[in-house]
Amino acid sequence: MTVHVGDRIVLAHEPDRVHRRHGTVCEVLGTPESPEYRVAWDDGHESFICPGPEAVVLPAGTADTAHVPEARSDEDLGEGGDGAGERVGRHDPVERIMRSPVRTVDAASCLRTAAELLAEADVGALVVSRNGVPVGILSERDIVRALAGGGDPDEVWSADVIGVDTVWASPSDPILQVAGLMRRHYVRHVPLRTRTRPATVVGIVSARDVLAVLYDSR
Repeated sequence: MTVHVGDRIVLAHEPDRVHRRHGTVCEVLGTPESPEYRVAWDDGHESFICPGPEAVVLPAGTADTAHVPEARSDEDLGEGGDGAGERVGRHDPVERIMRSPVRTVDAASCLRTAAELLAEADVGALVVSRNGVPVGILSERDIVRALAGGGDPDEVWSADVIGVDTVWASPSDPILQVAGLMRRHYVRHVPLRTRTRPATVVGIVSARDVLAVLYDSR
């Protein structure tokens, strides 16, 4: 099916199809084999999605209820039903599972300081900031690689290790999309920042957080 700007998109989440998200396609990206859309959601958020089998695209002007599978009631779902809407699904905004506040380390701090902060907070990654502006992320794995390469923990700075290609996401991005970023870029932590300028880091999500949702929504 060819998707056009202005078409409506409905995410009818499995397994109950009760939790739906409605939006309008603002931009069509990717390729026919691997489509990606920029969607303005009716809840006021905007995000990029790679549609899965739960996505139903309807021509502009079509009622959102047309051709969308019926939602099942809590009675149909049995004891596992979630009438309160607390279940987190793969297409929900990643902000629902993010960890906040975010632990940070200054770009001028040495790796020993960063390692101590990681241990103290019992987290796997820190957001690196310079003059209060987030510039990247530093993980346990980054520190191990630097030290294994002969780096001195008191002479190598956080800014030297983060690289130039930190993978960021928006808190409104779907969880499944963030999972795709992790897989594509081989990272286990993704910091979440607003799209406003200047950007503000509001949370961080780990592969463990994402996998828990994907496993529960099988």
